[in-house]
Amino acid sequence: MQFIKAFSPLGTGVRLLPVATAVAVASVAGTKLAVRVGNKVIVASGLLLFAAGILWTATVSASTAYTTIALQMLILGTGMGLTSAPATEAIMGAVPKAKAGAGSAVNDATRLFGGTLGVAVIGSVAASLYSSRLASTAPAHLPAQAASAAKSSVGSAIAASRVLARAGLTHAGRALANSASGAFLHGLHGGCAVAGGIVIAGAIMAGLLLPARPGREAQEQPPSPSGDPSLQAHEAEPAP
Repeated sequence: MQFIKAFSPLGTGVRLLPVATAVAVASVAGTKLAVRVGNKVIVASGLLLFAAGILWTATVSASTAYTTIALQMLILGTGMGLTSAPATEAIMGAVPKAKAGAGSAVNDATRLFGGTLGVAVIGSVAASLYSSRLASTAPAHLPAQAASAAKSSVGSAIAASRVLARAGLTHAGRALANSASGAFLHGLHGGCAVAGGIVIAGAIMAGLLLPARPGREAQEQPPSPSGDPSLQAHEAEPAP
């Protein structure tokens, strides 16, 4: 948004509202739908929708219109919202109320672990692709400081290109900006492809392993009086 489309920070924040709105609406809808058709169907469908949004995002370019990006964010947000609440209910519904605190802690731990691992893995893929593409497309004979800054991130590369332009190296600055933008998009495409594959695998696992309904009621149902051996023996005694 800021480095490729050149939107301001405030403009970027406003343009991210579609994904936040979609998450909010779909979270409410996902809870209601899960009550009707079960957690398994909604979680698996939400993950597949999220994967579709990620894989669509992997096709963007510098000329992609914001309306297309907004539609991608709506799909991503809807898939995320449909998945979040029913998945939490599936976890919390698998433990008795007496252990709800432990279940909530495990749920939060898995989310934090997944988020950290996702940033590490997908971020590493994107950064590696960015560095390799930049190394092969960056203009030759760049000042050492500009070349070093460009390798760290696309933001630093854009800033370095502006410094070069102000120093009178307009052609080199423009070439560096174009190279960094292309390298960033290359990394974005690869990272989205990896993320999409992981989400599809998660959808398959949810479809195969996730229970359709929470099992808390069965776990907490008190034993039937007929199941008590002493009562059975008492009932078996003949009447006087």
